[in-house]
Amino acid sequence: METTADAVVIGGGILGASTAHFLAKRGFGKVVLLEKHALASASTGHSAANVRTYYSNPVTAQLAWRGVQMFENDREELGGDSGFQQVGFLLLLDESTSATGDQILRKERENGVEVQDLSAKDIGEIAPQLDLEGVVRATFEPRSGYADPVRTTRSLVERAKDWGLSVYEGVGATGIRSEGDRISAVETDDELVQTPVVVNAAGPWGRRVGLWVGQNDSIRWSRESDLVIRLPREFGRSPVVSDPALRFYFRPQGDDTMMAGLGFPKEVEPMDIDDYDQELDSVSRQRILEPLHRRVPSLRQAKFLHGWASVYTITDDWHPLVGPVPGLQGYYDCYGGSGHGFKLGPAIGESLADVIAGDTPKIDIRPLRPTRFMEGEPITSAWGSGNRA
Repeated sequence: METTADAVVIGGGILGASTAHFLAKRGFGKVVLLEKHALASASTGHSAANVRTYYSNPVTAQLAWRGVQMFENDREELGGDSGFQQVGFLLLLDESTSATGDQILRKERENGVEVQDLSAKDIGEIAPQLDLEGVVRATFEPRSGYADPVRTTRSLVERAKDWGLSVYEGVGATGIRSEGDRISAVETDDELVQTPVVVNAAGPWGRRVGLWVGQNDSIRWSRESDLVIRLPREFGRSPVVSDPALRFYFRPQGDDTMMAGLGFPKEVEPMDIDDYDQELDSVSRQRILEPLHRRVPSLRQAKFLHGWASVYTITDDWHPLVGPVPGLQGYYDCYGGSGHGFKLGPAIGESLADVIAGDTPKIDIRPLRPTRFMEGEPITSAWGSGNRA
C-alpha cells in the first residue's frame, strides 16, 4: 500500500470516485482512494441514478446540466461506460405544483438547460401509458435519463488508474492526523498514509470522519426504499417520470423492467447506518405501488421482482457539503448528497478537483461550502420548506 500521497480521498461512492478521478486526470500527483467495503457499496450502488436537471437554484441547476453533458459523453468525460440511457425526463404538474414548475423552468433556462414546456396532449404523446387525471401540464428534458450507478463509479476509478490513482477496496480510514493547522496523514486499517490533502467523501459516515478533525456537521440519515417490477409486454418506451403531486417516480430499467420509489417531499425515516434492514418492507412496498398503480393503471397486474432499502445522508438544507473547512489547511468535505448526489457527483468532483488544485472551477461551488449555515446562507428552493431542490 502507498505510504505517501499528494491527496487521499476517503470513500468510494460517486462523490469520492469523481473527485479522485478528476484530481488524477488533471495531474495533481499521487492520489489514493480508500473504501472500507467495495466501491459504490452503500448509497451510490442503491441509487435510482436518475440524471435530470430540474433544480431551482443556480449552483445545482448548473451542476446538473453539466452532469447531463458528462453522461452523454461518458467515455470521454467519465472514463468509460456509465450505462446512460437517454430516455428523457418528464415532470408532471397539477394545479398545486404548476406555479413552482414555472419557476424551475425559468431557472433551468436561465442556466442554459434544454427543457420543454408541455401541454396535457403533448404528455400523452410522450407517455401514453399514463392516466393524466389532475395533470395540467409538464416539463420535459429530452437529454436527461438514467445511468448504472455501479458501472459509472467503476468506470471513473478504472480510467483514473491509468493516470496514477491508487485504489484500496476493503481498507478503511480510521483517523486523520494534523500538524498545527495542516493535514499531515490518514490512518488506515493497513498503513499510515502521509498526505497534505484529505477529501472526506465518506457518505453516511462523513460526519464521523469530520469528527476526527473537530468538524461537527449537522447530519441526519433516512432509510430510503425502491422496487423493481416486470413490465407488460405491450408497455412500450417510457421516459423517467416524476410526479410531485403523488410523490413518487418511476423509470425504465432495461427493456422489460421498471424501477419505482417515493419522491419528494417525503418523510425522513430515521435509521442506524451501521445496522439497518436492507430489505424492502411490506409497508414501504405498498406506499410505492399505490401511486404507481394510480398513475399507470396498466401496471396493477405487473409482477413484483425485488426491492431494497438504503441510506440518504441529509444536510440541513438537503444539499451536499462541498469545499474546504476553514482552520484546517488541506481538509475538504464532499458528502451529504441528500438524494441528489449521483446526478451531481461527477460535476461536483470536477469542480472540487479544480478548487483543491488552486484553479478556478468550471462551476462556482462556493454556495455548497460547509460553512454556509453558520454564515446564514443555506441553499433555498422554489418548493419552499422540505426536501426538494
